[in-house]
Amino acid sequence: MKDTKTTTASPATNAAAASTKTTKKKKKHIFKKKIPQKGDPDYLSPTQLRNRRKRNAKKKGNQQPPQQQESSANTAANNNNNNKSNEDEELKDPSMKYITYPTKTPIVRTATKYIEALLQSSNNNNTFHVYIGPLYHWRTVSKLAVRPDATDKKKVAIGLFAENSHSLLPVPKCKAHHPSINKVVEVVTNACHELNVIPYESNTADNESKSEEEMGQLRYIGVNVDRSSGGAQVTLVWNGKSGEEDEQLEKLVANILSKMVLCKAEAGEEPPMKRQRRRGRRGDNKEESQSKDNVKKPVSSSSSSNNDSNKVRLHSLWINYNSSWKHSNRIFEYDESCWRHVAGSTSITEYLRFPTTKSEGQKGVANPTPPSYPVPLHFPPTVFRQANLDSFTNIVGRIRERVLQMDEKPFCVELYGGVGTIALNLSDAVSHIVSSDENPNNLKCFQDSVKQLPAEIQPLLDYKQKNAADMVTSESDLFQKCELLVLDPPRKGLEDEVVDYLCKGHCSSIKLLVYVSCGFQAFQRDCDALLASGRWRVEFAEGHVLFPGSDAVETLAFFVPK
Repeated sequence: MKDTKTTTASPATNAAAASTKTTKKKKKHIFKKKIPQKGDPDYLSPTQLRNRRKRNAKKKGNQQPPQQQESSANTAANNNNNNKSNEDEELKDPSMKYITYPTKTPIVRTATKYIEALLQSSNNNNTFHVYIGPLYHWRTVSKLAVRPDATDKKKVAIGLFAENSHSLLPVPKCKAHHPSINKVVEVVTNACHELNVIPYESNTADNESKSEEEMGQLRYIGVNVDRSSGGAQVTLVWNGKSGEEDEQLEKLVANILSKMVLCKAEAGEEPPMKRQRRRGRRGDNKEESQSKDNVKKPVSSSSSSNNDSNKVRLHSLWINYNSSWKHSNRIFEYDESCWRHVAGSTSITEYLRFPTTKSEGQKGVANPTPPSYPVPLHFPPTVFRQANLDSFTNIVGRIRERVLQMDEKPFCVELYGGVGTIALNLSDAVSHIVSSDENPNNLKCFQDSVKQLPAEIQPLLDYKQKNAADMVTSESDLFQKCELLVLDPPRKGLEDEVVDYLCKGHCSSIKLLVYVSCGFQAFQRDCDALLASGRWRVEFAEGHVLFPGSDAVETLAFFVPK
């Protein structure tokens, strides 16, 4: 009996056959792709098609051969290492400690929990919105310490103190700083090294017996940046007394001036007014265009222009003589006799630019109607200026928005007013304003701003050089008329006299109390006192992170009478 052979197809053969059948079935459902015609959204002209083919060919030509893949991997690894080192540098910088999650810092969490509970108890919207602007290059004001370099005590290091210490951390490329500040740090550091300037030494057990003169020469540098030009307003804080000749200081000044180009004296940034529409067609006004073309421009050599283009822009240079006690933490001496103006303009002129449309600003920020006239703000180095003026504009905008909603223009009093950053931007929304502050240098800045406002607005603005405690205790007649009270205290919060007046005094005329706080613990203390008095309730509150990377939040709150 013959064996019967059974032929069995291999699994691979079966799979191939199956795939062939599947392919054939699929082909029945495949339709030819329709070629786009003119008017279709995907239509490409012959020229566009040719350019696309060229780009594809170029991409293929740029593809690396296999032997180069290993070197590319090494390059990528190096880039990752560089990125890691940049991240490490950020972590070392005390101002960038919380930059990864800047709106989730401990103080923001505390503020959110506290204020949302208050809003809920007041039957208001219980959401505490926290706004934040750009994470980098926002800081246009910086005071930096000058101390001996850790590796070479004879050399200068410029930077920030580590948290809760006097250990200096150099930050030559701080990402929070406006680029002009980092450039100034480099210029001053190099100048000090060339001239062997002695850095100021922090008080330690080793130099306890040293006199103030032996502690060093350069203590701090202050840098404010003009946002319109990028020019730096530089202050050298020198360990010496005004009027005393110091050859080393004069050499340092000359060296810095030689390495920076002085900005032309300007009125400041263009006021944020609406641009006028151009009438007529382009080129119609030929006489005007020809006259502009015929204006003779100053001729400068190419070499000098190239040299200037490589230099850092200098708005102005100042000296602050600070020979205070070595145990003092005060950076500047604010007495007028301790300041010396070396070069440049006397003050930076800034304008707040409120977003004119919702799409222009951050989502949710105020979009108030701006004043119909420009409001200049003058900032010499002798006065306080917000380090993040861009984000602070959103706070002023929210205040302006709320004041414009009041039934009648209120009589306004402002405590801790500075140069009038808030008050001046409310000048058209109130019947009268009296701003106040204890810094004697603020008064002239306020008056200079008022002179540039419309003639009908100027009589409505007054300023008193008094601290907040003196205002509430000595200006009773003024406060009897006050309907809008604006408070913008320093980090320590309100003085006891101010809190007592709001809780116990005769303040029944106040319809709206505006509190702008830069220290949340102090705000919480003052808020608890106001609410406990039974006179006030919180109508609205929001937060602003003005210092991304730091554990800080600016709180804006509106209080209204119960």
